[in-house]
Amino acid sequence: GTFVRQLVANLLLYACVNLAGLYTNYLTDRAQRLAFLETRRCIECRVKIEKENQRQERLLLSILPRFVALEMINDLSNEVEEDEAQPQQFRTVYLHRSENVSILFADIRGFTDWSARSTAQEVVKTLNELFARFDKLAKENNCLRIKMLGDCYFCVAGLPDPRPDHA
Repeated sequence: GTFVRQLVANLLLYACVNLAGLYTNYLTDRAQRLAFLETRRCIECRVKIEKENQRQERLLLSILPRFVALEMINDLSNEVEEDEAQPQQFRTVYLHRSENVSILFADIRGFTDWSARSTAQEVVKTLNELFARFDKLAKENNCLRIKMLGDCYFCVAGLPDPRPDHA
């Protein structure tokens, strides 16, 4: 009798301790898996944000001269770090005075009449090809594209670095 009761009590205690261990192991494993998934989501979000930031920076650099875009990015990052609570009423205007520069203004003669007779796809394709050639020539001749507006192409020589041969 006593031996059997002792054996049953030990088996019951053994089973309960193992069940408690299994339950603790399950809770620990579950918490670790959830932490892993949360860490993975965080990393995925961080990578996604970094890609988006790079895309936005490329877009900004395609629109503005590099030195202006970098100055603007630096100012915006400092603004975020300094005080997010108080929005600024006015934004910084990025002006740079330059001496001895040459500006090229290219306009397509008869563009309005030609574009009226052409399809939108033809106009866009032609302008894209033309401006791509202008960009290539501007780069080869150390010019900086300032703006494209309709059929007008603006570039400048002697910026951002002064050049004695700008003209």
